[in-house]
Amino acid sequence: MKLWSVTNFVAILWMIGCTEGPASSEYESGTVDTIAPQVGQAAVYLKEIPPSPDPWRASAEGDLALLQMSVTERGFDVNLADPLFKTTPLGHAAWWGKSEAVVFLLANNADPDLAYGDPWTTPLHMACLWGHAEVAAALLETGVDPSVREESGGSPMDYLRISEEDTMEIAKAFQVPFSFEAIQTGREEIRKLLP
Repeated sequence: MKLWSVTNFVAILWMIGCTEGPASSEYESGTVDTIAPQVGQAAVYLKEIPPSPDPWRASAEGDLALLQMSVTERGFDVNLADPLFKTTPLGHAAWWGKSEAVVFLLANNADPDLAYGDPWTTPLHMACLWGHAEVAAALLETGVDPSVREESGGSPMDYLRISEEDTMEIAKAFQVPFSFEAIQTGREEIRKLLP
């Protein structure tokens, strides 16, 4: 699998004109604050050798046994971002729609408002992008702010408006095997959850 960074992802979003339909009036008028003043940013794991088992991979794969071993038995800080993607375990679980991993991480002090990546985004943005309704529901149940904007100014609601063409272009760039029909179904469920 080709490895891409979150930076490339966000650059792709904005290069292709990521949203369909109107953006919010705040965003159009340029009065939107970036994410930095609203939420904290994840610290990056700096050791040369990754922890074993790898909590980021376990989160992305939804491997609860390895995730539990890493977090509860070995004391891994769930709010640290990996050095390659600069993504927290919660961010990886949200990206791949691993709702059980999301619930586990939230129960083990993962900060749902913690932004990650470069530029900065949140797990709720990723759940909205890929239509992972169960992930979005778990995040919203913890009280995550659904109006928070990522560094480029997009809200979770903006991520629900990304067109089919653009969504599938992103999926292709990341070699992600998602179907747009499933994404749209999940996005409709998320719309019902957001104020």
